[in-house]
Amino acid sequence: MYLREVKLTSEKIHRCQMFQVILLRALVRKDLSKLAESLDGYCNVMDSTSFDYLLLPTIGSNNEASINWSFLDSIIYPSANREDNHTNCFSQSMDDCKLVNTKSGLVYSCRLENSLVCTPHNDTLYCVTGILHDLDANSILELRKGESMSYKEYFKSRHEIDLVYEREALLNAKYLPKMRNYLKKSSAEKGKEPSGASLQLPPELCSILMSPIPHGLYYSFSYLPSIIHRIESLLLARSLKRLHMDHCAQSVSIHTTKILEAITTKKCQENFHMESLETLGDSFLKYAASRHLFTTYQNDHEGLLSLKKEKMVSNDALCKLACDRKIPGFIRTEPFDPKTWAIPGDTSLDKSLDVEVISPKRKVYNMGSRKIKSKRVADIAEALIGAYVSTSGELAALSFMVWLGLDMYYAKTPIERHFPINAEKFVNVRYIESLIKYKFRDPSLLVEAFTHGSFMQSEIPRCYQRLEFIGDAIIDYIITVHLYNKYPGLTPGLLTDMRSCSVNNDCYALCAVKFGLQKQILYFSTDLQKHITNTVESVEKLCISTTFGWSSDISFPKVLGDIIESLAGAILIDSCFNEDKVCESILPLLEPIVTPETVTLHPVRELHEFCRGRGYIMRKPSVTPKDGVSFITMEVDVNGTIYSDICSAPNKDAAKKLACKNLLNKLKIECASIELNVELNE
Repeated sequence: MYLREVKLTSEKIHRCQMFQVILLRALVRKDLSKLAESLDGYCNVMDSTSFDYLLLPTIGSNNEASINWSFLDSIIYPSANREDNHTNCFSQSMDDCKLVNTKSGLVYSCRLENSLVCTPHNDTLYCVTGILHDLDANSILELRKGESMSYKEYFKSRHEIDLVYEREALLNAKYLPKMRNYLKKSSAEKGKEPSGASLQLPPELCSILMSPIPHGLYYSFSYLPSIIHRIESLLLARSLKRLHMDHCAQSVSIHTTKILEAITTKKCQENFHMESLETLGDSFLKYAASRHLFTTYQNDHEGLLSLKKEKMVSNDALCKLACDRKIPGFIRTEPFDPKTWAIPGDTSLDKSLDVEVISPKRKVYNMGSRKIKSKRVADIAEALIGAYVSTSGELAALSFMVWLGLDMYYAKTPIERHFPINAEKFVNVRYIESLIKYKFRDPSLLVEAFTHGSFMQSEIPRCYQRLEFIGDAIIDYIITVHLYNKYPGLTPGLLTDMRSCSVNNDCYALCAVKFGLQKQILYFSTDLQKHITNTVESVEKLCISTTFGWSSDISFPKVLGDIIESLAGAILIDSCFNEDKVCESILPLLEPIVTPETVTLHPVRELHEFCRGRGYIMRKPSVTPKDGVSFITMEVDVNGTIYSDICSAPNKDAAKKLACKNLLNKLKIECASIELNVELNE
């Protein structure tokens, strides 16, 4: 909150800077030698030309707040006249103040209250909160285990110190607050000392470092490192945003907090990180690339389009582009550590910075180098794309992608099609349109969407593969957006699992069989016909109520999933890339959509996590192809005992899924048996 401008002399600026550095050093480093250097340096150094910003205590209400100079004057105390006139006396009248013996010499008791002291015998800093007039060195100290002794005896036995001024009142003191990372997720760290714990100190053992400075101010300042680190992180994110804005022709609005989320990795241990945005950005990137390639290369088949897309959006390609834009320097990869925090204005820790001009308007300051995996850099690039998609829309995301170096544009030219055929002759157009609640302008797209590569007729020059290429990308994108928007508080890992559970061939194939779309497929292949017939019979026997997940043991022919993707692609092209139309037509077919409560893991991944959590060893699978069928053997070493399963399916992935599922069930039964025996033996 901005209040007003305050003008300070160079002497006052220096005093503010010294107060800030000394107090924060006491809290952050708790280093007496460094603190002493700072205090000694106050009298010798008058350089106010080099400082970052000032963090100062105020007095008064919010609107009338002003700098509390009485607290800032506390740093003058070590060099001030000990026998002053009791200025800034906090809780006692001047008549009650008495001279007290300390390591700093004779001082008035009012100066001890609300002071920062150190005890040289154990090199510890304390804040004094009051004077205990009813306790002195001869008072009894109750120890643990029922022991008791006088304070004088305690310091003699524990520290070999003979207290001289036995009748002087003890000081009530507290440890300085423990510095914590308050940005840490679920930060509930417990310090070694209870926050309200007090202890008693003889004044003669204390050396006064700052006075007056109340106990509550230490706690207020203990939050500052975390607060300032968050502000600095936001400024970092803002700088990255400006790098893009400087080259952005259109007006793009994006919250700096979203950029910060996108550059924050899970290792930072904060309440947010980039993984959800990465999932969203990855999906949009692949859709945008597919759409760009589909419209740009209208005569290329699906294989060529896939190769070009992989070259554009691979991790290696993204990493190179991100490095060219200096993005790795903005990535946050470590949790904040207050102990290593660079205190503003602390010149003893100054590090040299290399300046690099990266645009006519911008320059960056380089502190050094660090190692970041190329995949991590690519993930951050995808997360930044996701940040733009989630807050500013697709055009803003495309603008960022173009700045990044991805030459992707939404072509405005129509897709050229010359298929003058009678669509009803080949597919049941009315049934399909009523099912998806969408009427095609060009029904020939439906024919193309259901034409398998084995179907050779001159009237139909193309099979569904190009439509499958763009349809795969649009379904992935609309489902990812649906899950991201419907469950905003979803953990990144769960979002990824839900996406995987919903976007896969098994899910689409079940959907196709559920609505009888296999009857619309145009193909000439007896093997495919047999596979489809067997699959439909198996699905009807199982009576599966949902189309997501991995519960089915059926090995689905790829064509059944492909036609759902090609149907989505046909709607997208016919509607002139109206994504909402695809969403309205396809999502109802896939219902019920997976929820956080119904999500399941793929059997292969679940087996990996099951074994990793228990220290079991998964052996490399053995694959044997025979007569068009893949046989796969999966083995797990459980403390020397080998568990295995062999499954077969028309393709390797399906066989592996079945083998992992069976093996997982065996291991779960075995683990349950072991746990039961342990309970019985106990």
